[in-house]
Amino acid sequence: MKIEFLTQEDSLYILPFFEEFLQHYAGDFEITRISCCRAMGKRSRVQLLQELKWLYGLPGLGKLVLQAGVAKALSMLPRSRASQRFYSIAQLAKAYGIPYEHVDNPNQPEFTTALQQRSPDLLISVACPYILKEKLLGIPPRGCINIHHAPLPRYKGMMPTFWQLYHGEQQLGVTIHYMAAKVDEGDALLQESLPVTPGESLHNLIRRSKRHGAHCMAKVVRSLQSNEAVAIQMDHGQGSYFTFPKREEALEFRRRGLRAI
Repeated sequence: MKIEFLTQEDSLYILPFFEEFLQHYAGDFEITRISCCRAMGKRSRVQLLQELKWLYGLPGLGKLVLQAGVAKALSMLPRSRASQRFYSIAQLAKAYGIPYEHVDNPNQPEFTTALQQRSPDLLISVACPYILKEKLLGIPPRGCINIHHAPLPRYKGMMPTFWQLYHGEQQLGVTIHYMAAKVDEGDALLQESLPVTPGESLHNLIRRSKRHGAHCMAKVVRSLQSNEAVAIQMDHGQGSYFTFPKREEALEFRRRGLRAI
């Protein structure tokens, strides 16, 4: 079964998923391509920096910017599959011999036409920053699946890890589901949870959960490959939807003694 990934270029929070997945499962599946969108899609860079400053505070934002800058510089260096660490998804893909491309909005005809020509059996979204339209969703014969780090149908939408910490959850949910026209509303293929370590920062929990999610994704792909997967319809009447936290919510997060970084 040929699988293709659609994601966003993020060395801090998305790269750990791919490092873990390829390190453990690159030889188990036929990965035909990794397509990366711009981080956060069309979101204004000014708006994004403002929101990150609310969330992480100025010192925390400085740490993130520094880490991202170092990663960008080191991503230019050649790395082999045996390397202990990578600094971009492109660098990682090259080391594993997987075709990589940067794409704009994947709903555009250029991408959908190319996807039809490549004809993967399964398309996997890992934090793709665009809502995929029905034309694209209908191309892979085995469907399109997405990983969401929350116990759907609760915590739909953006920043699910933040909101679970904000509401005092002791377990971080992971849901892998089929993608549908409505965000986070396709049938579930797997639901698991990961214990939250007391005092753990949002930054660390996101990175740790991405690595955990790689193993969950491998489990689902294996079940689809062997035709043993069972899709479960979720009760979306019990769902909740969240957006990027506002300034007041970010301040309340810290007032509750929670750490962003």
